[in-house]
Amino acid sequence: MKIKTDRFGEIEIPEHELLYMPGGLIGFSDCKRVVLLEHRTDSPFRWLQSADQPELAFVIIDPSLFVEDYPVDKLKKMLSTAENKVEDVAIATIATVPPAPRPITVNLLAPLVFDVKERKGAQVILNDPRYKTRHILAAEAEEENAASAPEKVPGPESKTPDTK
Repeated sequence: MKIKTDRFGEIEIPEHELLYMPGGLIGFSDCKRVVLLEHRTDSPFRWLQSADQPELAFVIIDPSLFVEDYPVDKLKKMLSTAENKVEDVAIATIATVPPAPRPITVNLLAPLVFDVKERKGAQVILNDPRYKTRHILAAEAEEENAASAPEKVPGPESKTPDTK
């Protein structure tokens, strides 16, 4: 299936790679179908591209890469059922990548939880005062990821997120 996007142009996505989010994203309730795209093979960042709204594409990252005690197991159990396993559930957080020198922040308060086997997902809100919507990535994580952070706006020649 072809998806028109503002950021990547028109991209071809196998229909079985679409993820369905019945509740949409917080603030974007009409965004019910999304696809995960690689940024670059060496980058911890990915893109969450809406299949319903071409202008919606979010930078995402696995929070377990930089937060030791993030409740990944608890979140995975939320979507796991008798038919699927905890290993079939993936967690991501939406990142904001502003121009340098401002730091990259991530929304730890409202992570994305995906059942990759069933191709369904949800954005959930945690009831934990330790997490906020603009958690600054640790300085050491920023240094490690600075070279692989997504560009703010890819050039018009970019048709897929893994170019360059």
